[in-house]
Amino acid sequence: MKIFWVIDTKVTALEGCGLSDDGSTYIFGRTVVPASTEEEAVSALKAHFDQSRIQLEEVISVVAYDEGDWSSDRHLLSKAYRLAKATNDIRSAAFISERSRDYTERKQQGLLDEEK
Repeated sequence: MKIFWVIDTKVTALEGCGLSDDGSTYIFGRTVVPASTEEEAVSALKAHFDQSRIQLEEVISVVAYDEGDWSSDRHLLSKAYRLAKATNDIRSAAFISERSRDYTERKQQGLLDEEK
């Protein structure tokens, strides 16, 4: 039976990759991967990234979709999950650059001056 794994990663975009480039060293991604085991899911995601010219730098977390609490997810995960379940294919929820992620985190913590 396939499990739908949510895999958070840190990646770099290789030349010819379709991810946008804002000069960040890393890009963080959240992807839904159908697979029987966690190891199979990570291996499938690495192969998928290789085809997409994305270098996997680090697997940050792997959680079965049904076991996670996604109530505060802002990364379109529910849509990626529905698509992965309907097609039985790997679906990316979102990618965010290192710079954008840092900016968003600082803003949420109130560390940025509000624009006037």
